[in-house]
Amino acid sequence: MEYAGNKVLSLTQLSEDGQITIPAEYRRALARSGHTSLVLVQVGDALVLAPYDEPLTAATSRLEAHMHSAGVTVDDLIDAAAEARADIVREEFGAEDET
Repeated sequence: MEYAGNKVLSLTQLSEDGQITIPAEYRRALARSGHTSLVLVQVGDALVLAPYDEPLTAATSRLEAHMHSAGVTVDDLIDAAAEARADIVREEFGAEDET
């Protein structure tokens, strides 16, 4: 699957000792080296990885403030993400998400 000309879906495997490899094409596209700190966020049954850096910290603070002022909770975002994921599964695979 591609978005704006960039590949956004790819498969990797979790090793027996719990490690994953982020494909080189993503590391190059995001200008990340092997020494990048990442934040792992569990959203439902999905795991989101993001660089742990100043832009993330600033964006997180702004997001928290906007969510609070809009009366939106983390659970609301998780529900919306689950709906979006089901839409993607239907679009890409023509079936309901079974998770």
